[in-house]
Amino acid sequence: MKKDIILFWIQWSWKGTQADLLMKKLEWYLYFEPGQIFRALKSNDNILWEHIRDRMDKWQMVDDAITFGVFDVYQHLLKPWNYMLIDWFLRTLEQMYYFLTQEHKHKRDFVWIHYNLDKEEAIKRLYNRAKLEWRKDDTEKSISTRLDIYEKETKPVIEYLDGLGKIIHINAHQSIEDIYKETVESLKSHWLLQ
Repeated sequence: MKKDIILFWIQWSWKGTQADLLMKKLEWYLYFEPGQIFRALKSNDNILWEHIRDRMDKWQMVDDAITFGVFDVYQHLLKPWNYMLIDWFLRTLEQMYYFLTQEHKHKRDFVWIHYNLDKEEAIKRLYNRAKLEWRKDDTEKSISTRLDIYEKETKPVIEYLDGLGKIIHINAHQSIEDIYKETVESLKSHWLLQ
């Protein structure tokens, strides 16, 4: 039985790379990553742009009302045979409760993939990325803020869903290729891939 798949991570666990690789294998799945949509909206001159830019520039999460609205549009566009691969969404308990309500309302099931990576390795990868890509947003302050948000907001979501048996844990202390291989094998063992 196919299920919606949600990717969870601590920053810099190569989750986005895994999503790109998985989309090549997941027939009937449509990708949802609100960060892409928010960055696109941020590039336009309007009130929504101003609000999103302000939140993102301060490394704050975009308001749930906006996030839920974007998700509602995405879900509205799904065909009955489509499944979701979701990245970056569901980082707070409020977002999780909203998502669980939507899944129940539409009679869908899901599994969450959590890419386990400790804070020290995440910071090391981030600094390497900052050096290679010259990213101005990878500052010591932004790193600390993002990791604090993860600890405060996202870890409780992981703990809750783990208690429900809805999480597949993947070791992200491996190469990109090995993380992908473990992800594919785990999805196969849960009958989500052939």
